[in-house]
Amino acid sequence: MDFFQWHWWAAAALLMMIAEIFLPGFFLFCIGIGCIAASITAGLGFGAAGQLLAFSAFALLAFFTVRPLLMKRFWSKDHVRTNADALAGQHGRVSQDFDPGLRLGRVQVGGDDWRAECLTDAPLRMGDLVEVVRVESNTLIVKPLTNR
Repeated sequence: MDFFQWHWWAAAALLMMIAEIFLPGFFLFCIGIGCIAASITAGLGFGAAGQLLAFSAFALLAFFTVRPLLMKRFWSKDHVRTNADALAGQHGRVSQDFDPGLRLGRVQVGGDDWRAECLTDAPLRMGDLVEVVRVESNTLIVKPLTNR
């Protein structure tokens, strides 16, 4: 089976589109658009110079037109916090008394029981309300709100 030049360009375009899945930023997507243009140019019978010109022109055109549109659409600054990041700012209830010397205890937040460390030396007892300040590894850093 003979491979023509347009096959190589089409294969390169396909590889660029697949690689874009693993390296987001739409840079490889723009290179892939250039490869598609070069593949079409090669299929029409143009030589290497015409193929490289089509590749360069369409890749640059995509980089300066398509990429900004895609970046604006898919990379917005208003991202949704998930997993442990979503716990910051939530309120919870103490499920195991805190040891005042160590400031360690357990807190129930969002239906899950977490190991917690208090920012203050205030004694926290079962049922006390706390607010999650941040998450460090598998430990919630909390501060007391009000008692019961």
